[in-house]
Amino acid sequence: MADNGVLIGFSGQPEHLLLHRANRHGLVAGATGTGKTVTLQILAQGLSDAGVP
Repeated sequence: MADNGVLIGFSGQPEHLLLHRANRHGLVAGATGTGKTVTLQILAQGLSDAGVP
């Protein structure tokens, strides 16, 4: 994890959600079985680990 963000995936390099942008709206969409729930679980765990209430 970056010091100021949460790892959200890879696109040739690690991609992070910056903590100062974590209070914005977001959308996770996809067909059944594409990992939406897992994505949100990982994001929630990363934010919790970073100390975001």
